[in-house]
Amino acid sequence: MTSPDSQLSEWITGLVGKVYLWDTAMTLLASDFFIPVCISLFLLYLWFGTRDPVQRVKNQHGAMCASASLGLGCLGVQLLNNVGLDPWLRPFEVSASAGRAAEVIFYQPYDPSFPANMAAVGFGAATGMWFYRRKSSIPLFIFASLWSLARVYAGVHYPLDILGGAVIGVFMACFSYGLIRLFWFLPAICFWLARKLYLA
Repeated sequence: MTSPDSQLSEWITGLVGKVYLWDTAMTLLASDFFIPVCISLFLLYLWFGTRDPVQRVKNQHGAMCASASLGLGCLGVQLLNNVGLDPWLRPFEVSASAGRAAEVIFYQPYDPSFPANMAAVGFGAATGMWFYRRKSSIPLFIFASLWSLARVYAGVHYPLDILGGAVIGVFMACFSYGLIRLFWFLPAICFWLARKLYLA
């Protein structure tokens, strides 16, 4: 079975091979390392990079919520995969253009296509930060969007896979935010210990 948006996916993957510089950029953005490292470095910058103490506390709460959200997003996708939610094959398994795209841009993973784990991670982190610092969440939303576009371009996810992963990420961010608000004393203890060790 193919995704309902398979024609859109086929049009996008059909662009692969037409502009070398675009393909090169998408290869970088689709990788398993580039965007996750960018997200991690940005959260690290937010954690340590502000001298204003009030702003720093907001950033650190946001970074904590973002980190919890991306972790829970991964967990949510894994749980859905474990119950056998796999409604369709990956694009490269059913489309020649997506198959070429996966060979040129990425590689051919064999875990379930829906929901997209990387979208749950990216949009979970961005939404977790949004609850505390909306301005600081913008780069994270950009990272998540570029990562998602690159994976569709690479023929390894349909747009609906991305949407499903993003919904899980946003849901888990809301859940993380609620937990942090409910058990406020646990982050407070963590921050107190981190400051004693010069880590916050």
